[in-house]
Amino acid sequence: MRPGERAAAAVERRAMTAVDTTTPATSDQDLSAAFRTAFRHHPGGIAIIAASGEAGPVGMTASSVASVSVTPTTVLFSLMRSSRSAVGLLDADALSVNLVNARHAGLAQTFAMHGTQRFTPAEGWEYLPDGTPVLADASASLVGHVTHTVELGEAVVVVAEITEVRSGDPGDALVYRNRAFHRLPDDGAPTS
Repeated sequence: MRPGERAAAAVERRAMTAVDTTTPATSDQDLSAAFRTAFRHHPGGIAIIAASGEAGPVGMTASSVASVSVTPTTVLFSLMRSSRSAVGLLDADALSVNLVNARHAGLAQTFAMHGTQRFTPAEGWEYLPDGTPVLADASASLVGHVTHTVELGEAVVVVAEITEVRSGDPGDALVYRNRAFHRLPDDGAPTS
């Protein structure tokens, strides 16, 4: 067994032994429900991902954004294949990942719902020369393009290379937990 294979096997063994057996899932349906519940209670930072295409601007709220690499600057996020915004985001030449804060809770809710009016002047969107929408007062707007996609079940994992970072006021963080947006104040006190 080569070193990389040994490491992968060790990770797999640890993952298999880390399963909580206090309330085991007895079917695929039980496992899916337990999985949803586990992540419902795990807070996630919020971003609004936006792009422009032939039909105009598209966007969605995501709590699945994660940094991947600093060199090259890369993020990943997932989206539901059935989402109307997914096609527009995946087909766009460029996109923005707008990291939002507590003052954007209403906007995050708007972009999480179907059939709502989006990209209004009052929301604070600006457009780059290529048409990519960026949220002017976001904590940060990461501008880039999709480099890879992986279809997994009902989702698509998207990897995007970031070519520009626009920094703003971080404000109090906005997280999504237990099916609701929550303000996470930055009181300066570490939890350790």
